[in-house]
Amino acid sequence: MKKLFLILFVIASLNLDAQYVTNHVKNVNAKDSDGYYYQLPRNIIQIDFVIEKEQSFKGKYCSFAKEMLNTDNYIKENSTSFRIKDVIVNILTEADPNYIFYISASDEKTKENFNVNLELTSEGIIQSFGYNEYVAKDTDVIPHKEFISSDEEKEEYHYIPIIDDEEDVTTNYTEKEIAASIVNEIKNIRTAYFDLISGYQEVNYGTTINSMIEELKKLEKEYLEMFLGTKDTHEYIKTFYVIPEEGKSTLFLGKFSEIEGFNTKIGDNIKINFKDSSMGNNTNKLSKDDIENTSFINKLFYRTPANVTMQIMLADNLIFENRLKINQFGNLVLVPMNKMKLIFDTNTGQILSVIKE
Repeated sequence: MKKLFLILFVIASLNLDAQYVTNHVKNVNAKDSDGYYYQLPRNIIQIDFVIEKEQSFKGKYCSFAKEMLNTDNYIKENSTSFRIKDVIVNILTEADPNYIFYISASDEKTKENFNVNLELTSEGIIQSFGYNEYVAKDTDVIPHKEFISSDEEKEEYHYIPIIDDEEDVTTNYTEKEIAASIVNEIKNIRTAYFDLISGYQEVNYGTTINSMIEELKKLEKEYLEMFLGTKDTHEYIKTFYVIPEEGKSTLFLGKFSEIEGFNTKIGDNIKINFKDSSMGNNTNKLSKDDIENTSFINKLFYRTPANVTMQIMLADNLIFENRLKINQFGNLVLVPMNKMKLIFDTNTGQILSVIKE
């Protein structure tokens, strides 16, 4: 009888201390309105691929380059090529829709003076518990980058001879004759250039000589490009947002080829590998079923993130590797909340400070 009385006394004592109950949102009646919701943070990986796009354009008179300029070093066909010049990775933080929790009173009696002193960010991520006047800085979420790029094809450059009557171009000059006239102009430009730098003309041009020389070089380059062709190179950003998931160590981003860049059909696979997690296989974890279907008395959920090695592979080639802290690969852990003051890291969900009253 004494043992039974002692057991009942202990149970009664525990019930007196039990002031709060925490449930996963899936275990909460939609009509419940006497509690407070909070969320844990999750990570999004922003991957910016810096792509270099090079376009080659053959000159209008490339077919005469060998004959008139005695060179094989010219662009014979229009082409476009791509290469990954750099990979930039940023870790963003947002509220995790999979881990929303509801704190409420454990019984009708404690509802009358129910006050959890819960501080949240603007997204609903838990910042602190038990503080009457705790002022915490809101989560500094890295803004999403917006990149403006242009993949428009450059028009092929066409030489327009300086002739007053356009009909003369089509009726009196063949393409070969126009090409020959351009070559003759190149020779004249080089002669003028030589005369300037050698002082052959014995004219003092003063400081303007440098400008004249630059203009001659520019004009010669434009004429030569009509035979040799031109190249245009520019960079743009291709951005991916990846949400890591527990249990998925490999993610497929897409395909990349030197001919088409990022696409869905041809090229080498680009994959993300997560490996070497700081959370060992022997680390005890609450099951998803326990988290979603169990009521926890006087306890709060927090998160311990995991350090993982993130690799980005292009086919079998490693193009990025770094050690990162990822929330989703960590653990959900319970902490006592009765008569406690707690401060949480709003980027990871980890506890930063514990004070027992």
